This record gives sequence, C-alpha cells and structure tokens, in this order.
Amino acid sequence: MFINNTAAMTLISFIFPTDKDILRDLKEESQTINFIGEGSISQNVEETKFYRNFKYRFDKENTIRQVVYFKKGLMWEFKRVISIQNNGEIAG
Repeated sequence: MFINNTAAMTLISFIFPTDKDILRDLKEESQTINFIGEGSISQNVEETKFYRNFKYRFDKENTIRQVVYFKKGLMWEFKRVISIQNNGEIAG
C-alpha cells in the first residue's frame, strides 16, 4: 500500500501554543483572562503566525487584545500583544 506523505506538513499538523503557554508568556493567571473563540493561523511562503484573542476580565474598557506568535523551526516564539478595535482594526 502506497501512502502519500505530502499532506504531512499541513497547517493541521502544527502544534500551536496552548492557553497555558499564552498565560505563561503574558505572565498572567487564568482568573485574569477571558479567551475569545479559537486561535487562528495564517501562513505564507516566508512566515507562519498564530493569533489568539482575549480580554482582561477587569478591563473597564473591555478592549479585545490579540497575542501573536511566529513559527521558528518547530517552536512558536511569542512576539507581541496588540489591541483590536470592535471593527477588527488594530488600535493605534
């Protein structure tokens, strides 16, 4: 039986940062963060990024934030946290 291994490197095969990893990198505890939905991955020829949206539970402005990771070899590198406006644009 011949098995085609081309599908072995699909996005689904990537192990991405868990909520526990994100909390560690943000230096936060689970009681202070509400994660929103699922994480997402974007990939092009040069880079692969992982995004995960969250809110701080005690943020009176209710700002949505997004943690960003870049794929470096087999590992994910924490890059930054950005604030997102309600219409999906990056807040300046």
